[in-house]
Amino acid sequence: MSDLFDRKLLVIAGKGGVGKTTVAAALAVAASRRGKRVLIAQTDAVERLSKMFGRREAIGSNVVTVAPAIDAVNMTPKSALHEYGLMVLRYETVYRALFENRAVRGFLSAIPGLDAYAMLGKTWWHTTELQNGRPRYDLVILDGPATGHAVLMLRIPQAILDTLPKGPLTNDAAAARELLSDPARAALVIVTLPEELPVREAIELAHTARTSLQVPLGPLVVNALPSDALLDATVRATLNQVLPPTGDDALDATLRLGTSVRAHRQTAEQMLTRLRDNPGLPLLTLPRLPTIDLGPADLGLLAERFTD
Repeated sequence: MSDLFDRKLLVIAGKGGVGKTTVAAALAVAASRRGKRVLIAQTDAVERLSKMFGRREAIGSNVVTVAPAIDAVNMTPKSALHEYGLMVLRYETVYRALFENRAVRGFLSAIPGLDAYAMLGKTWWHTTELQNGRPRYDLVILDGPATGHAVLMLRIPQAILDTLPKGPLTNDAAAARELLSDPARAALVIVTLPEELPVREAIELAHTARTSLQVPLGPLVVNALPSDALLDATVRATLNQVLPPTGDDALDATLRLGTSVRAHRQTAEQMLTRLRDNPGLPLLTLPRLPTIDLGPADLGLLAERFTD
């Protein structure tokens, strides 16, 4: 884990709904506890991150501080393209004359992957950003989109290098591609739930990362792992002997819940065994917490799993 936090960029990816934002936030807290200055860069995400850090204000397209040593930004394609255009063209008036032209906007909207590249480019730029002559951030965590869009995003720098003539765009694409392929500076962290469909997608994503993407992989994070408390032999024997209906509605509800939790954990164990074999990455498990509205205390608990 110490090697993971020594990188400049972590890309969080996985099937939609597996908890990528939760993992990104917990990683940021863990890194900040190691003295790192961290930026969480979201890709036009549904607002959840601010609540995790106990903020009332939503996180928008401007970088804001959400916790000591942790900043966050929720990039949109429009805002990211605007920032990238200004970096290349230098002047706001020139940007407006070019990018706010109706014909140009129509042309740009027809370019596949441009929105994704603008957000990836902004993320890459933050890994190079300086403040008072030193890097502003030690670590940038890209809270990426769902698997298919994430793969598209990571392929774009190489596609630009393969198709466009040399210029500012290809120079930046080369720098981004170099960063993404450097195991000392970047890693793709795949997140999954211990369930069939997310696990299958995680295995496919790891294969794609190793082959066509050629992006270094970090640990595979298994999120929301059910408790194993009900797998204890004594508890299991009791549950097998006392079966609903018992005549007590409250007891019946408790027994059904216990049976369900045990079944989910048994399925999770099968998924963990499968993941250890393929893709064979180091596994890091996060417990299922008894809430859907995670707050700072919950992030602190999850962050401990990344620092053990």
